[in-house]
Amino acid sequence: MSRYRRVNIDGKSLYKTETRLTAAALLPGTAATINGDDQFAQATALTGRLYIIDCAYHQGLGIRDAVPAGDSAVGNYVEEGRELALLCAPGAYKKDSPIKLGTAGQFTLATDDTDSVIGYSQDEFTIADSTTDFIRVRMRVGTAAAAGA
Repeated sequence: MSRYRRVNIDGKSLYKTETRLTAAALLPGTAATINGDDQFAQATALTGRLYIIDCAYHQGLGIRDAVPAGDSAVGNYVEEGRELALLCAPGAYKKDSPIKLGTAGQFTLATDDTDSVIGYSQDEFTIADSTTDFIRVRMRVGTAAAAGA
C-alpha cells in the first residue's frame, strides 16, 4: 500500500501532461523522456524535457502498477514549482531534502544541493530498506531538466 494514490499532487493534469505509448514498462512516479520513436522511455539523466509517469487509471491500474510496454501512458511535465509524487529509494526524507534522479528512473536523496537536484522533499518520511515509496517533491528552479526543456 502506498501513501499516495496519484502522482499529480498539484492538480494541473489537464494541461501539464503529454500522452504517448511506452517503449518499455514504466512505473508511476518515475522519470521518462520521449525517444526517437515518439514514445516514453525511461530517463537515465536530467537532460532535455522530462516527464513523470502518472498512474494508468484509464486502464484500471493503480499507483503501484507499471504501465505495460506499448500501452498509453500520461507523463506530467517537470516544471518549476510543480508538486509531484516521485517513486523514491530507501532513506530518511526530511522537509526540503534535495532529491536527484537515481536508477531505473526512480529518485533518491542527494548528498549536496547541486544542478543534479530535481527538487525538494515536501514530506517527512523514512522509506525502509529494500522498498520504494512515493515522496511529494516540489520541482526546483534551474535544474538541468528545466534548462534543457
